[in-house]
Amino acid sequence: MGETRTFAAPIHVRLTPLARGLLLFAPAVLLCNAVGSLMRYPDVGAALFFLPYAVLTTALILAPRRDWVWYILVGAVAHFITHWPRWTVSWVLLADVANVARALVAAVLLRRLFDGPPRLDSVWALLVFVASAVLIAPAAGAAIGAANVVVHGASPTYWPPFRAWFMSNALTGLAVLPAFLYAASDSTRWWRVLREPQRATEAWLLTVALVATCAIAFLLPIASRWHVALPFYAPLPVLIWAALRFGTGGASLALTAVAFAAVWGADRGTGPFLAATPDGNIVVLQLFVLLTAIPVLCIAAIGSARRDAVLLYRSLLASVQDRVAILDAGGTVLEANDSWRRSTDALEGDQFNHVTVGANYLDACRVAADAGNPTAARVLPGITSVLNRLARVFEMEYNYEQTGRRQWYVMSVEALERSDGGGGAVVTLRNVTARREAQMEIEEQRLELSHLARVGVLGQLSGALAHELNQPLAAISNNVQAAARLLNRDPADVAEVNAILRDILSDDLRAAQVIQRLTALLRRGETHLQPMNASDLLEEVLQLAHAELITRRVTVQKSIAPELPLILGDRVQLQQVLLNLILNACEAMSATPQAERVLVLTAKATASRHVDVSVRDHGTGISPTLIDRLFEPFVTTKAEGLGLGLSISRTIVAAHGGRLWAENNPDGGATLHCVLAPAP
Repeated sequence: MGETRTFAAPIHVRLTPLARGLLLFAPAVLLCNAVGSLMRYPDVGAALFFLPYAVLTTALILAPRRDWVWYILVGAVAHFITHWPRWTVSWVLLADVANVARALVAAVLLRRLFDGPPRLDSVWALLVFVASAVLIAPAAGAAIGAANVVVHGASPTYWPPFRAWFMSNALTGLAVLPAFLYAASDSTRWWRVLREPQRATEAWLLTVALVATCAIAFLLPIASRWHVALPFYAPLPVLIWAALRFGTGGASLALTAVAFAAVWGADRGTGPFLAATPDGNIVVLQLFVLLTAIPVLCIAAIGSARRDAVLLYRSLLASVQDRVAILDAGGTVLEANDSWRRSTDALEGDQFNHVTVGANYLDACRVAADAGNPTAARVLPGITSVLNRLARVFEMEYNYEQTGRRQWYVMSVEALERSDGGGGAVVTLRNVTARREAQMEIEEQRLELSHLARVGVLGQLSGALAHELNQPLAAISNNVQAAARLLNRDPADVAEVNAILRDILSDDLRAAQVIQRLTALLRRGETHLQPMNASDLLEEVLQLAHAELITRRVTVQKSIAPELPLILGDRVQLQQVLLNLILNACEAMSATPQAERVLVLTAKATASRHVDVSVRDHGTGISPTLIDRLFEPFVTTKAEGLGLGLSISRTIVAAHGGRLWAENNPDGGATLHCVLAPAP
């Protein structure tokens, strides 16, 4: 029989984030403790740079708070393993307390103040970081560490060990901690940068320059004290290069490399640190790192803030769909967004808006204006006034024909104060063709609806208007018959015939006026604004409503102020509004006793020289639940009404620059106010 074989499936071990973090943290903190013990002070036991502070603080900032106890425990064990039995158990444990207190204070402050890993991309962020991780946290650790030194008899006084511990941890927080934070939190970003050929080449060149300058500064023997200045300043240009081109992260890594090169040189007895005693060398070394790190990090923070601002500005400029160009005080185009650069529709009427970066916009406007371009002739003085600071903003709208379609643009020119103190302007071209076409379509629909509303109003008046036409027509017929009989007499009564003919002419004019008013209201046309007398307008409306007022037994009381200002409007549309208000007032008084059916029509001038026309009735008034919604579409108090009359009326009045509203009268009934703008 064949032999049966079984194969074990491969076992995949999936580590938790905590396990992965501890696997990276444990060897790092052990290595940092070993390096720290090599760089300690000869007398007080404090390291020149205490790297465990940087690595434990970095871990606590990046890890969830629930995992902090594990990192603290591993850090304490690594410190104990490194320093015992060379130091007593009590010394090591109290030093552990100092280390944990320092890292906890720094982590809590930085997480609270930065809401995550700190990014030193502004001077304010750098100041907050220095206060938290370079001053407060090192002071807390140094207080415990110095007490440990005094308690164990390593120093007779408190302040020298405090100063040593504080300087050690402060310099670690300033020169090493930012590099650790950036390396741990932005590792993917650094790899992405290094994948870019140009940036990777620059990074390698910077590394080579940094190694070379550090070797010159700290690893070569100094012939005499007079040559100390050159080594001190040799790495500085490279540090500034790193700060400006790679931000705070690159500057921090470069500072860490310079600090360790300085420590190595001091330990070998080379470089510029030529003090008489080892402790003197340490003080000089610490001052060098301190005085180098602070200005370099400030340069990096300012450069990062400026670079982020420039990136934000360019991103915003690129995301704007409108065409945007930035001009200097002389009108030269300094920058333009992609929409401006891509525009290729340089047709007649718009060719001056296609100036490339580096060209002069004012010159293009002048050339176009001299060629007879009317738009350029309007733009030139406006943009010149903004550049000369005679105006803050210039705005205009223009249109031109393009590929068989009319295009509408809005140009906006705003004054610009540049950071270098120079002036300039921002030119924005916004295509509003779709908006204008939509407005024109809405206006067309409004005119259509207004026309239909007028037809509806005339439908209400049809009976009364027919009666009003029948009167002059019947009179004409009777007069013709009478004239015929008079002409058949012998002799004919010529004088009486002449009187009859004059009556016929008068009746004919009366009928013609009725028909003209009807034709004007029925005609559908464009809005035609013209100055007009409000008194004449009211008389015309009352003549249109004359027959309806008689039919409904409504008495009209007029109160028209003398010498009213002229109003500006479309006569037919304003007639429609006032006629609608009068008919609504008549309808509201249909249940009122005949003796009380009084309509009060008032016209007066306001303080702003507007004309206030009010229509007051003595009807039932308006329901409080409807008075605020009375002018909304499809809201009506009539059982057979559509609720469009007042809505259309308010739209017409608003288009004329006026206002229309309603209010109930204290003694009953309602008043509708129509305020119309004066003619200029």
